[in-house]
Amino acid sequence: MKTQLLSKAREAVKKYKYLLVILAAGILLMLLPFGGGNSAEKPASAEPSYDSFELENFERDLAEVLSKMSGVGKTEVVLTLKSTMETVYATDTRTEHRDGSQSEQSETVMANAGSGVQSAVVASRIYPQFQGALVVCDGGGSASVRLEVTRAVAALTGLSSDRITVTRRDAQ
Repeated sequence: MKTQLLSKAREAVKKYKYLLVILAAGILLMLLPFGGGNSAEKPASAEPSYDSFELENFERDLAEVLSKMSGVGKTEVVLTLKSTMETVYATDTRTEHRDGSQSEQSETVMANAGSGVQSAVVASRIYPQFQGALVVCDGGGSASVRLEVTRAVAALTGLSSDRITVTRRDAQ
């Protein structure tokens, strides 16, 4: 009796093996945790977020780094910008030709971020361009310190050395 039952079970497995594999895969997928939960974690994105640029923070960070260089001492940095940060959004443009005239319609491309939330698709970001830099530091009286500070500022801002001024700080 047991052998008959086992042989019938084997026949059923042979007959429905593909259906059983699909059923097992479906159950496995249902058990896997993914998305949809209200977790505090943010999803990891492939691209780092550089949505904002704050000139004051950049100046402060630059002054802090420069002050750590040998012979520089206490430092203040003032930067001027030629252009600010700009975000360019993807647009969908439709051109219609009617009776010799042409009309164009553009609308911003939106992506579904889930839960009914939509956000504009970013095509590119144009980062700020610096126009000039002034560095006032304790060691600004030394030519070698001025050269090293100028090189450092040029490396970090992309400015040429003729747009960077390094001067000695007034002793007060």
